[in-house]
Amino acid sequence: MNRSVTSWFWLVLLPLCLGLDAHGKSPAPSPAGQVTYLKGWAQVKRGGQWTRIDKGSALLWGDVVATGKKRTRLEIRLADDSVVRLGRNSRLVIDKARFSSSGREFSARLMQGKVYAVVSRFTGSDSTFKITTRNAVAGVRGTTFRIDAKKDRSTVVRVYTGAVAVSNAPIFAKPGRVPKPGKRGGVPRRGVKPGGPGRVEVAGPQEISKQEWEEMVAKAMQEIRVSAAGKLSAPVAFDAQADAADEWVAWNKSRDEQVKK
Repeated sequence: MNRSVTSWFWLVLLPLCLGLDAHGKSPAPSPAGQVTYLKGWAQVKRGGQWTRIDKGSALLWGDVVATGKKRTRLEIRLADDSVVRLGRNSRLVIDKARFSSSGREFSARLMQGKVYAVVSRFTGSDSTFKITTRNAVAGVRGTTFRIDAKKDRSTVVRVYTGAVAVSNAPIFAKPGRVPKPGKRGGVPRRGVKPGGPGRVEVAGPQEISKQEWEEMVAKAMQEIRVSAAGKLSAPVAFDAQADAADEWVAWNKSRDEQVKK
């Protein structure tokens, strides 16, 4: 290969290796969704800059979303019609947001605060939807659930419909490690489809003390708690009446009804 051909080769190949487009620029971030409701004050960090969010604002893959401390309510409708809502004093990092006719890949990190999610059902063979905290990860397909990242760094996941696979992987998982078939609590990492493969029966409330990561499934009207140290408790039914009286839950339920109309 002569020098001129070699120079042309690297001129074409190098931008591709660096993730640049044909003009030598980084591709624009993928769209994740749009703000469809906002009460109070919220902002987004993009490209190192914080800017205020308004109703109708577009959110992108890579954004960091933060809400104010005084009764802020923020609703995001994703490109697949799933809905993610943040309570006051919450911070969410959108790590991935890919939506197409053949698959969905959405992952976000709740650094603090509360998230309530209504995940649309997806018929494609390649679909993942997960939200991670400092010590837990919740993976779903089509369901309604909430995650509370507590000030003491513990995590509480409550499921209202469907099923959610919860693990303490952020603390104990090793890169590339996959749960063995038949292992207690072992389910596909992408989440579970209610009634489908990967669904497991769960025992009554009990504490788990294994020094390795665990994954368990919470069904409708159950909760799983993960301590700050990563200790995972088995699914247990929560007090539905007390939960319904919670102002945050009541607001989300009212929004669910409005979205259906």
